[in-house]
Amino acid sequence: MPKPRARSLLVLLWDELKRDTLRLYGGPVGTPACERLAARGVTFDRFYCATPLCVPTRPSMMGGRWPHAHGAVSFGTQHEVLHRGEQLLFDRLLDAGYHVGYEGIWHINRHPGDDRSGEVAYFRPTGFCREQYRQMLAEQGRADADGSGTCTYLTEHGIVEASLSVPLPARWTGPIEGHLDYQHAYNIAEFIRGAPDDRPFAAFCSLGIPHPPLLVPDSFLDMFDPAHIAPPPGFDMDRAGLPWAVAEAPGYQAVADWGWDRWAEAIAAYYGFVAFGDYCMQVVLDALAQSGLADETLVVMTCDHGEMLGSHGMYQKGCMYEDAIRLPCVIAGPGVPAGRRGQLASQTDLTPTLLELLGLEPLRDAQGVSLVPVIEDAVTPVHPYTFSEFNGHMDGGYSIRCCVSETHKYVYYHGDVIDQLFDLRADPHELTNVARDPAYAEVRARMRSAMAAWMEQTGDFIKAQWPD
Repeated sequence: MPKPRARSLLVLLWDELKRDTLRLYGGPVGTPACERLAARGVTFDRFYCATPLCVPTRPSMMGGRWPHAHGAVSFGTQHEVLHRGEQLLFDRLLDAGYHVGYEGIWHINRHPGDDRSGEVAYFRPTGFCREQYRQMLAEQGRADADGSGTCTYLTEHGIVEASLSVPLPARWTGPIEGHLDYQHAYNIAEFIRGAPDDRPFAAFCSLGIPHPPLLVPDSFLDMFDPAHIAPPPGFDMDRAGLPWAVAEAPGYQAVADWGWDRWAEAIAAYYGFVAFGDYCMQVVLDALAQSGLADETLVVMTCDHGEMLGSHGMYQKGCMYEDAIRLPCVIAGPGVPAGRRGQLASQTDLTPTLLELLGLEPLRDAQGVSLVPVIEDAVTPVHPYTFSEFNGHMDGGYSIRCCVSETHKYVYYHGDVIDQLFDLRADPHELTNVARDPAYAEVRARMRSAMAAWMEQTGDFIKAQWPD
């Protein structure tokens, strides 16, 4: 008999979520909504982002192409707009007659000739809850009234000084219903309740949680005691001998003078923010259940990129450690069995997978592949390697490439004499660089060869300068 096929789609997105904070992935934060979803679907254990930065990675997630291919490689007016003609999941859904609704963090800048937001039934892109956050900081007498730290960025114009959001918690004392992220969830819940009967819907709830600012409601902020939180691996590591892009990363500079007490407060708040995010997602899932459409709806829970959260002494992302690039991902719905999958998977695979599960045509020129074979078989891999890239925080400036295998990770820093190789089985926290260890010479050579082939196949702009 043919397998049941989903009719509608619900996508639940986090922003800057450290995967192993979730109890679902062995972490301390219980997320009942996500756990119930995982109990009836597939949980991917080795799902990697295309790049650890929001603006370039979201088009990769929604279009199945690497940042160096779709054109939005970084922040900055010259680097965050997609090439003309780049297709996204939304195009295929709109062409198929879906009733589409999107609310929350967007971060996708299409060429004006490709913009189809006017065809979306409900489209409310927003930023983070910064105005609410500043108000709470001021009311609570916090010294850092804007929640920012100063750091430097390497750009194509040289080194510039700028601010970076830092994990300074603020207590949301208003009603939960007034919090911006709760409003995202409530509005998408209403969109689902009002979905027409004569065509399928596609609903996207894109929370700003747990990306800073950490504006956490009372009851969630007090869930975790900072005194019971231990420093993460590599928190006080020696930064000598690290690649420049790691040693001087903005996510280190902005918090370099923080003591552990301040970090523990921030991590406890981050955990509470994650719990609040799950609470918001339950609002959407409740609406789906009440609509009577849950049995015919494909549901996805994932995020754009990870978060260092003190690991290796860093905050935010923009590096290739597991904390920054390894993501949670759950897919549940008609035809999807329950279970965990340990095969390598990429964020570029998500849209090809969803389109196949929905019975829609694949996007032209997608570079990711469908994970349906992985969903159906817990053993067979679709990738011998997967990759990630980074092209600087602001207007480019430098490039990093990463190759991940079942057992190792190789990281290339363009223009730096230092590279990194980690044995992920022996060293899961990536504390020992074995790139120059003779015992790993063959592994390093093999992964560099795989990286060079990927660059060539996908049209990476730094391939022409790849050192042999």
